[in-house]
Amino acid sequence: MDVSDQLLSKLAVLSQQQQWVLFTAECPRPDFEQLAASNIRCQNIIQMKPSQQLSEVEIVIKAIQSGNASAVVASNKIALMNQSMLRDIAQRYQCEVFFVEGRVNKYH
Repeated sequence: MDVSDQLLSKLAVLSQQQQWVLFTAECPRPDFEQLAASNIRCQNIIQMKPSQQLSEVEIVIKAIQSGNASAVVASNKIALMNQSMLRDIAQRYQCEVFFVEGRVNKYH
C-alpha cells in the first residue's frame, strides 16, 4: 500500500477511537507491517468487500452514515466533485475520508 506518512499519522490517531477505519475494495490491500510500524491499531482496520450493486461513492456514503467509522479510505478514482461531497458528508458524521491511488492490478 503506497500512502503518505501524513495519511498514516492521521490514521494512527483515528484508529485509537472505538470505531473502524474502513478501506474500500478499490483501495490497495492495507499492509499490516506498514500500518503497525505507524502505530495504527490494526484490529480496527477493515477492508470492505466489493459490491455487486453499489458504486464506490455509494459504499463510502453508507460507511460514513453508519456512524461506525472514524475514517473511510477510498480510491482517488472518485470524481473530484464527488470527493468534495463525501468530505462534506463525513464532516457531518464526525468521520474523515481520504482518497488514495486505487489498485493498479485487481487481478492476480
